[in-house]
Amino acid sequence: MSQKTIKEHQLYISSLSVLWRLWRVNRKSIVSKRMCFKILFFTIISAPFRWLQYLYFNRKIQKIDFKKKPPVFVIGHWRSGTTHLHYLLSQDPKFSHLEAFQAFFFRVALISKKTMRPLLNKLMPKTRPQDNVLINAAAPTEEEHCLTNLTHRSAMHSFFFPKNQSYFTEFHLFKTTKSSLNKWKKTYNRMLQEIAFYNGVKRILLLKNPHNTGRIKVLKELYPEAKFIFIHRNPYEVYQSTVHLYNTTIKSQFLQEYSQNAISETVINSYKLVMKKFIKERNAIPKSQLCEVSFTELSKDPIHTLKHIYSELNIADFEKALPFFEQYVNKHKGYKKNKFTPLADDVKRKLKDKWSFAFSTWNYTR
Repeated sequence: MSQKTIKEHQLYISSLSVLWRLWRVNRKSIVSKRMCFKILFFTIISAPFRWLQYLYFNRKIQKIDFKKKPPVFVIGHWRSGTTHLHYLLSQDPKFSHLEAFQAFFFRVALISKKTMRPLLNKLMPKTRPQDNVLINAAAPTEEEHCLTNLTHRSAMHSFFFPKNQSYFTEFHLFKTTKSSLNKWKKTYNRMLQEIAFYNGVKRILLLKNPHNTGRIKVLKELYPEAKFIFIHRNPYEVYQSTVHLYNTTIKSQFLQEYSQNAISETVINSYKLVMKKFIKERNAIPKSQLCEVSFTELSKDPIHTLKHIYSELNIADFEKALPFFEQYVNKHKGYKKNKFTPLADDVKRKLKDKWSFAFSTWNYTR
């Protein structure tokens, strides 16, 4: 991949310690050296503002806990409908969510909200490149974006260093040491505290993050009363859409060379590992805390699906939220999903073999 395909990078407002850990492990295979220097430059010039935010707000943030208002997690593999479900649920005024602005300027967002947020609104594209979903600085966003700048313990670092899938293995599947896991827990909880502080602590935190699909056991330990909403989709469609996501978005963040065949194999392998782990761990979650829905039913009848979710998880005041849901649904009636060319026979055969458990578990036709 040429360096010209990379415009801006998610690691701009990181820290020297995080960048050093990432560089030390991956430096021999990095090809986008120019982008690395650019990341370093923005990290250095943002340092005083990061320190200022930490010193000014840290004590207030640390006082926040989630015992009375545990988070609600939207989970599912990438391109399974997690964003659509997140956007819908976020219309309920009782929920707060991570904004795109805070996600990408996390370490300075609290002190720059009034100035940088309007600027980001002007600079951002109107729709996401992977699916034409409308976005702006206030759009609901997944918190893994923040985590990449807070620590080297983020599964999303495998999107930047695709040849190094250890980030995915250690911090999505949690095949790591107890010490490393405990440090991840501490960082993750501190991040959620800051997201809640940014939004005002009176509302319930609604989070969407595909990386959390393999983490539900650990998240349940952190937040015993948390609720989980899992969404699944036809595996063929997930494969096509995830490869499309790589080619339209994730590739722009690559700092290493990675072939199209390697992308395909990564998609196939990660889906198998994540979904099998979810199937294994979901049995430990009480039925009152986990609800599963399909992308098909959400697309056909979003209001009925939302009502089902509220009922299953005993989420209060569906009727109060209904007008907001209906307004959102009516506004987006004309949205058209991506259309892809039919899968090649050899790819279909591979998916039938590698992902056979998913077809069976959620009753999809092969």
